[in-house]
Amino acid sequence: MASDYRQIGIETYGDRCEICGYHIVEVHHIDYQEHQAMENKIRAAVKKGEDITELLEEAAKQGWVGWDGHQLEKATQAKSLSVLCPNCHTLVHRIDCGMKILGALTPRK
Repeated sequence: MASDYRQIGIETYGDRCEICGYHIVEVHHIDYQEHQAMENKIRAAVKKGEDITELLEEAAKQGWVGWDGHQLEKATQAKSLSVLCPNCHTLVHRIDCGMKILGALTPRK
């Protein structure tokens, strides 16, 4: 799966960092904060013994399909991805801007 989203990101947004233009890139999930929040909700429901059907349906609407009992698969749609160099990728996570990075990127469809 990892190589699939990487390929989709690079084919869609190119092989240079979308922020600084550097040529060594990683593919970042823009929606990682929302994904983590949903994964946490599902884990909490499982821990309580609750039915997670509705949560999985809500997750699927966001493009996160595939709960393996431990983690929720990340989205592979181009609109959920960005191409960043290792430095910008680290900064995105360090300053925890997640979806806010969209303002610096080409608009997603």
